[in-house]
Amino acid sequence: MVIFENRYNEETLTIIENFIPKIKQCLHNTDFQEREDLEQEIKLKIIEKLATVEFQDAPSFWDFFS
Repeated sequence: MVIFENRYNEETLTIIENFIPKIKQCLHNTDFQEREDLEQEIKLKIIEKLATVEFQDAPSFWDFFS
């Protein structure tokens, strides 16, 4: 169970790190005082959605013909 949680946490952190440049870019449109709070809220929403979404394997080429 601990191994699964560590792997899940590492994958979540990797996804958030991939979104950081876009988050920072979008935060330039907000007030300076609210940027840090909004950044935390965006990261929290990403984590919440990752926990609720079921990921499926992409269909293969042959799946379209069966």
